Amino acid sequence: MPRLELALSMFAVMAVACADDTTAVTTGSETSTTATTAGPDTTGPDDTAGPATTVTPTTTPEPTGASTITTTTGTTGPDTATTVDPTATATSTTEPATIGTTDPETTSGGGMCGVEGDTVAAELVQMGKPAPCGPLEFTGTRISDQKGPVWQLDGCACGDSCLIPDPWTLTVQAPAPWLPLLPACPRIVVDRIEGFGGCQFAAISVWDLQAPGEPAVYHAGHGLSPTQAGAAELSITPHTVENCNCMGCCQPAELWHLEFMFDGADLTLAEGESAPLGQHNAINFESHHSGLCDAPLDAHWAIRKPA
Repeated sequence: MPRLELALSMFAVMAVACADDTTAVTTGSETSTTATTAGPDTTGPDDTAGPATTVTPTTTPEPTGASTITTTTGTTGPDTATTVDPTATATSTTEPATIGTTDPETTSGGGMCGVEGDTVAAELVQMGKPAPCGPLEFTGTRISDQKGPVWQLDGCACGDSCLIPDPWTLTVQAPAPWLPLLPACPRIVVDRIEGFGGCQFAAISVWDLQAPGEPAVYHAGHGLSPTQAGAAELSITPHTVENCNCMGCCQPAELWHLEFMFDGADLTLAEGESAPLGQHNAINFESHHSGLCDAPLDAHWAIRKPA
């Protein structure tokens, strides 16, 4: 048996030298297989599928300048950056605000219905004897200068020698050219009416007691009527020339011309006008009503006999 064993040993040596990467050796009934790797394993995970991407929604604030908004286009694709032009203007469906629109025909005062003019007022006071509202009359003697606006009077009749003085004071507020020239022996009537804060001036009339039968040397008033004592020789009629809208008003807003009928003469004056009226001069300082609640009547006028 020595030759047979030698042959088997040589066969085994040749098989080992000539074997490829894998050599199967069979010994009896068992077979073992050895795997030999020629190089490092280059096979990795499947490259065809990228890593899963989780998208977290974000809220982008209103841009205050140029800003970048990230938009997700898919679960695996890259983010897309979009730059928003800060000067772009969005279309609005809101109606524009109306600013400073005013109806040109609507006024909140005299406005289109008249202008502020000069005014007239008068106060007649008997020293130490307050008088109630209503007409107040004086007859007597002027003891101060003919020109005002303040005159000192004495209730003693002209030409009489009175032992006890009866002092009175007359004050007239008006532009100087429209103050009365008070006679030496005047008859003065001042009408006062009840109003806010007490008695208020309504009208004044002055006659010259040394010229009986002659019309008054002076009429003036705040309103549309002369004194009750002067109504027999003077009438005043307002003529409406414009009606004005007045927001929030509770009375008519009107502009008037005033018609004067005095001493046989007839004259109509617009607001601010003056003109001769017979032997006198007349002026319409103002003649309108603003229409505002509780507003006084804006009507002032005067009739004056010149020197």
